Amino acid sequence: MSGQRIARGGLIDRSTPISFSFDGRSYAGFEGDTVASALLASGVHILGRSFKYHRPRGVWGAWFDDPNAIVDIRVGEVTFPNCQATTTRLSDGMAVRSVNAWPSAKRDVKGVLDRAHRFLPAGFYYKMFMWPDWHLFEPAIRKMAGLGTVSNEIEDTYQSLILHERCETLVIGGGIAGLSAARFAAQAGQSVLVVDDHAVFGGSAYKEPSLSGASAADWVSDQITAIETAGGRVLANTTAIGVYDHRAISLVTDRGLGAAPIVRKLRPRKVILATGAIDRPVTFSNTDRPGVMSLDAGAEYLARYGVLVGREIAVLSNRPETEALSAALGSAGAKVTVLDASGNEAKAVGTKAVKGLRCDGQLYNCDTILASAGLTPMIHLWRHAGGKLDWDEGRQTFVPSSGPDWMRVIGAANGTFDFGLAQQEAQSAAQEAPKPPRAIYSLSPLQPDPSSSDRQWIDFQHDV
Repeated sequence: MSGQRIARGGLIDRSTPISFSFDGRSYAGFEGDTVASALLASGVHILGRSFKYHRPRGVWGAWFDDPNAIVDIRVGEVTFPNCQATTTRLSDGMAVRSVNAWPSAKRDVKGVLDRAHRFLPAGFYYKMFMWPDWHLFEPAIRKMAGLGTVSNEIEDTYQSLILHERCETLVIGGGIAGLSAARFAAQAGQSVLVVDDHAVFGGSAYKEPSLSGASAADWVSDQITAIETAGGRVLANTTAIGVYDHRAISLVTDRGLGAAPIVRKLRPRKVILATGAIDRPVTFSNTDRPGVMSLDAGAEYLARYGVLVGREIAVLSNRPETEALSAALGSAGAKVTVLDASGNEAKAVGTKAVKGLRCDGQLYNCDTILASAGLTPMIHLWRHAGGKLDWDEGRQTFVPSSGPDWMRVIGAANGTFDFGLAQQEAQSAAQEAPKPPRAIYSLSPLQPDPSSSDRQWIDFQHDV
């Protein structure tokens, strides 16, 4: 895998370079980068080691869906443990260290454990270390267990400000559907607050070639201007963390490492949930190798950060959007090969990085594999509020069904992956009109091959 920064594009500020280090080596990024995007642009492909076997792991996703790139970060005199490299904004002078690896993620001495994996099955320690006395082994095992290192420094000023907010309509998610809903609601005279956990609003808009004839950045800017002109408010870097009794909702605004977040509490009259969807991995042999990423992540790093994640990319996907996303990567300079993902036989080739993909008996040379088995709506808050789910056979996922009348789910969170239809849902939700029928969407399910003798990873975080 050999990521690179393309000459133009992305939402980063190329006039503001940022210096930082990773595992003792110096690197550079730009204002607007995350730790992960800056490292990918610098060609770093091993960011950590797996929990139990210490296998090399790279970036899988582009935001909170990434389970691999967990790092400790020192800012000034304080170390912050277990930060997600994909969501942590880059700042000047950061000292980033990989976790669960020594002396570095690239050269981890405990990587030898993977060679003994046949003798280390799930839960082996519960039996092996009972005799003669568990307490003889406990100190060493506890020292090896866990991720990250808690520092001894105390930040006395690290105290969260708690605010009580008011609004009539709360829109959670600032992508295409969320911004559209917020604009319709604000222009209808409603008191609107729209929040998004990114520093820059837009969600998946930047991966769309055009929105109503405008560039994605211009379209997003127009929506925000219209919302604020109509009296609405927008809050970036803000995550809705829970729905509680009597419509109580808590929001947390991230102010960056070193500053305590702001906690906001409110009880809106209605909530419009536009939280999007995340990519599902395709399960095949050696699917955890550095260089295997989600298809959405590859498109997101290109669109938001101007990072081309590979020069030779193989795509395994069953999604209808595959061709459009692959074409964008090809236009940026990558050699892209789209393969039939319906076959049962696929294997990533390479040890510390992807060197190829063997698919149905044929070897394809590549440095990156982008995989997608479909999209999963982000409907945690819908379930918090007591909403029910239905299985959608065409989408191969659960989608919202019946639920509280004060909450509406729209866009990709509702299983609507077409931005035009998402805008229709946004308008009906803002105007409290009847819900439009969910559009037909169909993909072929991708199942693991149970007859394979190779290891197929289904849980990267827990190394399973």
